Amino acid sequence: MPHKLSIHEGKIIVEFEGLEKIAAIKRKLVFRLNNVVSVSTETRRWLEGIRLGGAGLPGVIKEGRYGLRDGRAFFAMRNPDKCVTIEFKNEPYKYLVIDVDHKDKIAKELLRKK
Repeated sequence: MPHKLSIHEGKIIVEFEGLEKIAAIKRKLVFRLNNVVSVSTETRRWLEGIRLGGAGLPGVIKEGRYGLRDGRAFFAMRNPDKCVTIEFKNEPYKYLVIDVDHKDKIAKELLRKK
């Protein structure tokens, strides 16, 4: 099931529902749109980073905080082929990796509004 990502008043808002709240250990994430450095739609790997909190089962779910070589990331991933990776500056996470419906449309919208 793709995640809910919206853009409102200069902010990127990710909302978690149901069991996602438990897996992600979050209800909502908010990032400032003007802190977006780049956006990518490349497929992510399941075995990437060290889980710092959240749920992880390769091939099934990767939800929560992860440490990568170049910074912290928040993954909300169940289907790597549907992921958008957003790189930030001046945010608690350097990357947000989230699976969404229409990833190309979301990526274009993020780049257009930033």
